Amino acid sequence: MKRRKKNNKKNYGFGTIAKGIVGILLAVIIITVLFVFIMRGVQYFSNHITTPNGVDEGIYVPLDGQEQYLLIRGEDVNNPVIIWLHGGPCGPDAFMNYRFQKYLVGQYTFVNWDQRGCGRTYFRNRKIDPNNQTATFEQAQVDLDELVNYVLDRFDKEKVILVGHSYGSALGSRYTLTHPDKVAAYVGIGQAVAISESEIYSYEDALEKAKSRGDDTTDMEAAYRAFSEHLTLPTLMHLREYTLPYHPVESEANRIWLGVVSPYMWLNDVRWFFKPVASLEKYTALNQQLFDFAAATDVRDYGLEFQVPVGFISGSEDWFTPVKFAEDYYNMISAPKKDFVLIDGLGHAPNYDSPKEFCRELDTMLDSFLK
Repeated sequence: MKRRKKNNKKNYGFGTIAKGIVGILLAVIIITVLFVFIMRGVQYFSNHITTPNGVDEGIYVPLDGQEQYLLIRGEDVNNPVIIWLHGGPCGPDAFMNYRFQKYLVGQYTFVNWDQRGCGRTYFRNRKIDPNNQTATFEQAQVDLDELVNYVLDRFDKEKVILVGHSYGSALGSRYTLTHPDKVAAYVGIGQAVAISESEIYSYEDALEKAKSRGDDTTDMEAAYRAFSEHLTLPTLMHLREYTLPYHPVESEANRIWLGVVSPYMWLNDVRWFFKPVASLEKYTALNQQLFDFAAATDVRDYGLEFQVPVGFISGSEDWFTPVKFAEDYYNMISAPKKDFVLIDGLGHAPNYDSPKEFCRELDTMLDSFLK
């Protein structure tokens, strides 16, 4: 009788390999999700404020007909209050600001605000204003005034400090000029002056660098012509695809990670973040009034005589709101006290890219202003 030899070799077909790949992918996803939740927990416990006289809360307050989102954080509500004005327009950043505010919550109370028409404020009011018809710069001035009044009343203050980043600096500059009785000091981070002029200046610098390297500039020049003919968010973003490689300090990757591991980021923050990713055209249409305003505005037209201390903090490699324009504007304005700080090697968001250094400069500046 013949004995058959047993074949111990397994037959690894396509289905088996596919299952293995799927298993590996699922394992990677599970590990990644666990890692993110662990990091969010670490960030929560390292940033959560528990001091007896402190505040650490996300709330909605009524501001001229809409309930608008605030994230308020500070270790002692008796400290001076900073209202942080985010950029964009429509670029809420409350959920990321723990990155730098943790270094100053012992000295100041921060009020982070999702402005009308964006972020959590948009989703809270979508049923009554789905197309953002009320989201304008002039309405933002009204909302900001009501926010200032709320803060003054709640924390028993006579004045607030305004700190505006990028587009938020246009909002803050205008408000400070028209309401000096309510503002103790104003600081612009990446101070906006004239956005259209800034983009042209950035393009010209990138074009010169590209030509000096012998790079083909055909597509960059075509993108600039499109931008010049129709100044819209899509044409601006398309132009930046070609100019940013010559200004590499401007990166969003680090800020995305700040949001992912943030204990303050939740569903509506994520939903707003992905709106321009899902459809830049729809996102632009939703915020058309603010984008049109931002493209045409020039803060020099608001006035040059401030009645309160004014300071600017810029990264030397900021090509979104180039230092040249901020410095020229600084030299044009008058104020009881004024200061300009240039942080070497940083770009448009020094508060995220070098938070300790940024906070040290901001604290020193405010200390000199408030004496």
